[in-house]
Amino acid sequence: MFRRVLASASKLVTGAASVQVAATAVAISDADLKKKPEWYQHAVASLEESLKKLSTVAYIESEETLNAAHDVLQRVRDIDNSEILWRYARVLVEQAELSKCPNKKLELLHEAKTYAKKAVALEPAKGCAGAHKWYAIAVTKLAQLDKKASASDAVEHLDRATKISPKDPYAWHLLGVAYYNQKKYSEAIQSFNKAEGIKAEFSAANLYYLGDSLKHAGQKKEAVEALKKCLSAPNKNKADGKGKLEAKKVLSVDFKLKPEEYEPVPTDF
Repeated sequence: MFRRVLASASKLVTGAASVQVAATAVAISDADLKKKPEWYQHAVASLEESLKKLSTVAYIESEETLNAAHDVLQRVRDIDNSEILWRYARVLVEQAELSKCPNKKLELLHEAKTYAKKAVALEPAKGCAGAHKWYAIAVTKLAQLDKKASASDAVEHLDRATKISPKDPYAWHLLGVAYYNQKKYSEAIQSFNKAEGIKAEFSAANLYYLGDSLKHAGQKKEAVEALKKCLSAPNKNKADGKGKLEAKKVLSVDFKLKPEEYEPVPTDF
């Protein structure tokens, strides 16, 4: 097994020690790694573990995981490496999501936007989906809190992310949300359906947005079906929980359905 640690000279700083982790596209084998000092092995393992955890397309809501990743990645954030930078931006965005302090949220999101923008600027010729995806997430969340901020380029970056990584359902979902926010419901429906086609019922939130977009498009039957599916899908994160609450509101208020007409039938006794 080989691991490419970084694509350029970099340092991990632990306390007063400055650790030279890699230089000029280094790939180090497990056998060679075992020959290195223990502190070197730990530094490489910590970086590798953080990169692995932050590669998931799903949201991370574990404060422990995010804090550990932040501790490692903030030491190498000065490296001109797109893969490192977008993951650091992701940590900042998800820490902002967990923070209950408005000022701290803004601080984290502004920093996230800066690093995600740099990640986009440094992307290789083949592109970097994570950089575009998390830049779009950062500017969207920032615009929700800061009236001076703009998320006008979110669609452009999410569209780019889906082209680079077409099998990421969350990228398609986020593109759909961006279109939804612009009231472009036809484009939103296409994106949400694309996400469902990649991984059915992967997100209750996706099904809520799909149902509400169908409602706005005048497709009541399809909207009710999607919203009912939303209520049956598992809760994986806060967005899913919020999506279910909104789905119930649409079904009861907009479509005048009674709870017994849309609530999932219990299967466990």
